[in-house]
Order: sequence, then C-alpha cells, then structure tokens
Amino acid sequence: MRNSAKDELEMASRRELMLETGFRIFAEKGIEAVSMQEVANACGLGVATLYRYFNTKLLFVIAVGAKKWEELFEEVEAERVRRCCELMTAAEELDFSLSIFIMFYREHRDVLRFNQNFNNFVIREKATADQLHAYMKAIEPFSINFHRLYEKGKRDGTIRTEQSEQTVYNSTIHIMLAVCVRYAQGVILRSDDPDDLTKELFILKRMMMNTYVLPQKSK
Repeated sequence: MRNSAKDELEMASRRELMLETGFRIFAEKGIEAVSMQEVANACGLGVATLYRYFNTKLLFVIAVGAKKWEELFEEVEAERVRRCCELMTAAEELDFSLSIFIMFYREHRDVLRFNQNFNNFVIREKATADQLHAYMKAIEPFSINFHRLYEKGKRDGTIRTEQSEQTVYNSTIHIMLAVCVRYAQGVILRSDDPDDLTKELFILKRMMMNTYVLPQKSK
C-alpha cells in the first residue's frame, strides 16, 4: 500500500529541484539556449519525468518565474514588517519601495537577468493569459502594495497624486526595475565600476523622489 503523504512530499521535493535547477541554468545561459533535456540531466532525472510535471517548456519557464517572484515578495514583506512600513508616510514608503529594487540589483542579479529573458521568451512563445496566470498572480502583490502607497499619498499629501496611479507606477517602480534589469545584464556604455552600478541607481531614485515627493510645511 502506497503512502500518499510520503508520495506528495517526494513529488513536492522533486518539483522544487526542477524549478531551482531550471532557474540556475536559465539565469546562467539564457532560456532559449537551454533545452528541457539539459534541465532534466542536471536534475538527475529523465526528461519524461520533467514533462510529467510540466507539459511544455513554456509552462516550466512560467512556473520558474512565478516561484522566484513569490520568493522575492516574501523577502520584501519581511523587510516591510521589519521597517514598519505601515507607519511610514507615503513619501517614506516610496523611498523604501525604490530602494528594494536597488537591493534586488545588489543581491539578486540572477533573478533580474532571468526576468528579461523570461519576458522575451513568453512574448516569442505567444503565451496566453491562462498560461501566464500563475506568474501574474506572483507579481500582483507588488502592484497592490503600490496601490496602497498611492492611496496613502492621497490622504497624507506627501507625494504628488494629480497624475494617474498607473503613470506614477510606470515612471517610478516600472522604470526602476527596467534599469536594474539592464544593469544586471551588463547593458551599459561605460561606468567607473562596471561591476557595481549602485551609485547610478541611487541617483535615479533621488530623481524620482524629487519628482514625486511634495515639500512638507513646517509645523
């Protein structure tokens, strides 16, 4: 008689191995260059086993991406709690949110490199909304947090909210992520230290803060 609980644990462990191995190889070599056979070999499994868990390479790549963004969000949430973001002004929380992407650049360049490859791959594969559902669910909490920040800004008057939420989001969080991705990929013309572009990212963050943070009247 089979032990269903043990089987489930083994399946979960094997799935975790596949996703972590896939991420490591994709981040190093790029998604297009890596076959499912190569991932299976690196896992010490047959490719048929990999396909039993993920019917296509596209679904596998999407699962890898969803897992990594879920992990990053957990890390961000832990830092939000530690820093007591709920007690911050909207301006202070915007500063925190932009700094998070600098942390990603410092500590998770592999995820940023994977992210760009991921975007290109799912576009080329013409991934449907249904196929991308797990990935979109994984990144949605970031936009939810920004929505709360924007609404807080309407209440406390520490950031500009005369422009739409989407415009502010695109010109801060979205651009910060895009620049961090390009820096992580090494897509630059020159730098004093090409291995660490943190200084430039702090300058970009300061420009965004200067654009959206309102001067506060002294009491």
